Amino acid sequence: MDKLEVSTLKTNVIPLPNNVVEGLRHLATIDSDTSRKLIGNTVKLTLHPQATLQPIPEIYATNSAKAKQSEYAVCSLFCLATKHCLSEFELRQMLEEIDLSGAIVEELVKTYVDNKKSLILRHLQIGHSFPHVTDLQWRIVADVKSSTSDKSSGEPGFYINMGRYKQNSDGERETIVEFVCNTEELQLLINKLKEIERHCEKWSNDSS
Repeated sequence: MDKLEVSTLKTNVIPLPNNVVEGLRHLATIDSDTSRKLIGNTVKLTLHPQATLQPIPEIYATNSAKAKQSEYAVCSLFCLATKHCLSEFELRQMLEEIDLSGAIVEELVKTYVDNKKSLILRHLQIGHSFPHVTDLQWRIVADVKSSTSDKSSGEPGFYINMGRYKQNSDGERETIVEFVCNTEELQLLINKLKEIERHCEKWSNDSS
């Protein structure tokens, strides 16, 4: 039950703009082989923007404007999924909520899963003016009595560690900031993050 609630929350915090939804839906209007090539081509260009790929003229044979919109939509989708570290289940749920055809959902999810690690590394290469946090770990700490002290506040604390996975490394993690807070301080932090979330949702809705 907890996993389902987390998944629902994640899909709600990244609503897709209308032009992205339209571009994804257009994939279902072209034949499956061409849509698969378009998705694959878009991922290759995302991962290797300087690469020269063999042109696939059939992608643009009928409606080049919509094909380009679909390329933009696929790129935007994978960038958002990578940024929010969506799982296979969460991405599938988000795509099903915008009524995409089953075949397109399967192709998008498969492509994302197959290229997720490379997409994450590519995402980390873009912009490092500020610390780039991509992972958060936490644990509960408690102030208890010991053999050397009979005093205890009895209050739980929370150890928070924010970090990121280094580029071009085999899962090596780097700590950016770590701190300990009590329950009240943690609640204040959560409220601040929720405030940021509300502003992001409002901005996304206004710009779509």
